Amino acid sequence: MSSDKLHVGFLLTGLDGGGAERVMLNLAAALIARGHRADLVIPRFAGDYRAAIPGGMRAWRARIPGTDRKFLGAVRRSGIDVEAVTVNPVGATRSWLVLTRKYPGIPVLRGNGLRSIYPHAHFLAQYIRAVRPHVLISALPGPNSIAVCAAQLAHRAVPVVATVWNNVSADYTPEWLEASRTLYPLADAVVAVSKGVAESVRQSLGVDAERLRTIYSPIPADSIRRLAQEEVTHPWFTDGAPPVVLSVGREAPQKDHPTLVEAFGLARREVDARLVILGKLSAPYRAKLKSLARGHGVEEDLGFADFDENPYRYMRRAALLALTSRWEGLPTVILEALACGTPVVSTDAPYGPREILGGWGDLAPVGDAPALARALVTTLRGERPPPQALRARAADFSIEKAADAYVALFEELVRR
Repeated sequence: MSSDKLHVGFLLTGLDGGGAERVMLNLAAALIARGHRADLVIPRFAGDYRAAIPGGMRAWRARIPGTDRKFLGAVRRSGIDVEAVTVNPVGATRSWLVLTRKYPGIPVLRGNGLRSIYPHAHFLAQYIRAVRPHVLISALPGPNSIAVCAAQLAHRAVPVVATVWNNVSADYTPEWLEASRTLYPLADAVVAVSKGVAESVRQSLGVDAERLRTIYSPIPADSIRRLAQEEVTHPWFTDGAPPVVLSVGREAPQKDHPTLVEAFGLARREVDARLVILGKLSAPYRAKLKSLARGHGVEEDLGFADFDENPYRYMRRAALLALTSRWEGLPTVILEALACGTPVVSTDAPYGPREILGGWGDLAPVGDAPALARALVTTLRGERPPPQALRARAADFSIEKAADAYVALFEELVRR
């Protein structure tokens, strides 16, 4: 390393608005602020996060059909340099042959709707050979698998850090589990975002203790508090309006919005409040939740807001944040709400909420609407830690602490 500065490639397959993607970009920003170099390596150049790519980061994309030109233009207009790597069909085919010979028993590498792993691994290997970063870090099952395969194609020219963000046994399909059991142990390090996730990785994927680390997901608390001051146009977030229970999350069975609506309907019998769900929800899914709310007599008290790159302005004005997930890893949304001084009610999902909220928020059993309703009522009636205590708890998960841990890990791998 020249002048002890790192060059880190961050592999994501898209910027679709998930918590892992946002945290990876925050970590890249922290490294850049320390004088390190960070590349965003993103074969499918599309997504929702346009303004979140930090200044000073260089983006590398695959020159393939299907690039979102509007997204590409928006990123370039924000001042981010974007370089293209050509994906040669012949080279991609050769990569496919190499990988299928090397790992013939991995279902994910034979397809299952994920044939793009072949050109993605070929693209990433091309990037590794041309740019030669010191370390490659990836997030989520697809990118983790791609990173390990690309490193093999590039003759292990760069150490790979795979990060795991969710409960493996609950979140991974059988195909992903089988692929991950083969590929994850080949990574130079596997980082779990909570102690519960680390145990899940150890038990489900067989990653040995020497390669496995726990580093909590970081949040940029100062930036969150600054962005939280921006205005909200939604009419329910105004002075004098009923308190708002806010939920932030995508449409997915994991997030269990039906239990949230049912619990809110029960709580609404005792307290005056409204429920707003912020995130990417399809029209049929919204209609389903509205119908469920109608059955509980709270249809007029349920509202929606589209995905917003700045959810913090909603969090700051909400009476509380509710998370009803069936499983998690370390839910970033809880940390973000605490940084805004907003109380949290969550299911005791495996894993993460208990590690964060022990003593700083109410937990209810997964899928238990009556228990969740009682927690909502208690918090709405004012039985909650003061905002300054919540913000102090969020500081335990600061971007600075996480950046220290990641830099130490990267430097250790480079020294090897």
